[in-house]
Amino acid sequence: MHNTLRAKLQQGEPALGTFVQLGGTTIIECLALPGLDYVVLDLEHGTGSVAEAAAQILAAERHHLTPLVRIKDASRASVMSLLDQGAQGLVIPAIKTVEEVRDVVRYGKYAPLGERGFGPSRTSAFTYSPDLQDLPQYLENCNRETLILPQCETRECLENVEEIVNLAGVDGLFIGPFDLSIALGIPAQFESDVMQAAVQRILSACQAAGKFCFIYADRTRARQRFAQGFHSVATSMDTVEVTRAFQLLVRDVLESK
Repeated sequence: MHNTLRAKLQQGEPALGTFVQLGGTTIIECLALPGLDYVVLDLEHGTGSVAEAAAQILAAERHHLTPLVRIKDASRASVMSLLDQGAQGLVIPAIKTVEEVRDVVRYGKYAPLGERGFGPSRTSAFTYSPDLQDLPQYLENCNRETLILPQCETRECLENVEEIVNLAGVDGLFIGPFDLSIALGIPAQFESDVMQAAVQRILSACQAAGKFCFIYADRTRARQRFAQGFHSVATSMDTVEVTRAFQLLVRDVLESK
C-alpha cells in the first residue's frame, strides 16, 4: 500500500479533502474529478455500512483518491473491519482518554506498534499479495502508510492532547470544531478567544510532536486554516455541497424567468 495523502503531507504540501455521507460509488467518482486529495467516509453520522464503505474505498483507489474513514466508535471491530477493507486512514470520533487512543493503536497497527490481527482481506489480496513474501516488511509498510487520526473534539481530549499526540502509532489529530466548541460551552463560536486558544493548542501540540494536524472547515475558513499552519483541511461534505448547488440552480432558474 502506498498512501499518496501521507506522501503529500510528508513533503509539506497542503492536502484538501471532504466528508462523504451519500452512499454508492458514483459520488466518489464525482469527487475525484475536481482534484481532491482524499475523502472521509463518514460512518459516524452517515448511514453507510462496512460493506458500502468497502465499495466506496475501492472506487476511491481506482480514481487515485485516498480513502479515509471516520468510524462509528473506537472498538476493535470498527477499527479492524475498515482497515481490512482498504481504508488508508481512520478518523476516530469522540476520543477522551489516553487509554482509548492506546487501544486504537493496538487494534490498528501491527506488532511491534500494536496487536492488529492479520487475516485474508483486500489489503493483503486475500493473502495472495506478492508483498507477503516478506511479511515483516509488509507489516512495517502497513504501519507506516495507515494513518491513525484520533479526533480532538471533547474537553477531555483537549486536556490530554499533548500526551495523546505523542503516543507511538498516532499519526496526527483531526479537530472537530463544532463538537469541540459545544464541549467548551461556546457552540459554534469559532472566533472566540477560548476556541481559538483551544485550536492553537492542538495545532501546536501536533507541530511539536512532528505529527499531522487536520481540521474540518467550511469554504470561508479553509484558506485561513492552511495559512495558520494546518497540514490538511477537510472542507464541507457532499450532502452540504449538493444541497447548496441545487439551491443556486433553483435560484438562478427562477430568477431568470
